[in-house]
Amino acid sequence: MDFVSPMVSKFKQKILIITGDGSFGERLMDVIKRGGYRVDLVKNGVEGIKTIFNTLPHLILLDIVVSGADGYEILVEKKSEPMLAKIPVFLMSNQGVPINMRRIPEDSVAEFILALHGQPDYILQRINRYFNNDIEQERIERSGAVGAKEILWIEDDKLIANILTKKFISSGFDLVHAKTGDEALDRLKHIIPNIIILDLLLPGMNGFDLLQRINSDTQVKKVPILILSNLSKPSDIERAKILGADKYLVKATVSLDQIVAEVNVLCKK
Repeated sequence: MDFVSPMVSKFKQKILIITGDGSFGERLMDVIKRGGYRVDLVKNGVEGIKTIFNTLPHLILLDIVVSGADGYEILVEKKSEPMLAKIPVFLMSNQGVPINMRRIPEDSVAEFILALHGQPDYILQRINRYFNNDIEQERIERSGAVGAKEILWIEDDKLIANILTKKFISSGFDLVHAKTGDEALDRLKHIIPNIIILDLLLPGMNGFDLLQRINSDTQVKKVPILILSNLSKPSDIERAKILGADKYLVKATVSLDQIVAEVNVLCKK
């Protein structure tokens, strides 16, 4: 089967919903059907994988909480099959469970829909935008908006970079990305961002050393710094705060919305 371009008429497109929340799935299916799409609903992960094979949908709405096989396992299975790998997925965390970004295969998710935005009407809006191919235009308009806050973000993990880049841009931020400490220092010669988001485990200069360098720069030291790292020992958290970090988040314990919320708080200080 040739997968349709997002420009194809929406009435020809087939959506597969896989969720462990039956009542939410029924409501979502009704709304999407009224939007003009063909819809299948599956409430079990194992059955969901079989249905993907059997129906080859044009889009999958996948909840991370599903019995039988959870959303992460379904993503892995789907990506391992060349016939299925290109089917776009909107990953949902409708029940407020934080998304574990490290369990998501690279380039396997087109969009993230979290509990805050998990209403059926909102999800239908995201589907319509996807199939109208106007997501990129929305990104340009929002990222170029007057007064948009600028983030300098230092992260070398490609998967996390892809996920958070989409989240930051869709939340209205301008984003400057660096993969190493040296690259970040070079960026800071040309910009003074509204906030710096920093991973501590970096190639070459580590995040602690970079914090020290930033804190010695009289112009940059006033910029709030959010640490986003997998290091969770109290000694690491305390060391980062002594070196000038304003907030410390452990990647595995926070959702995308929580990260954006903390960024918004720090940008207002």
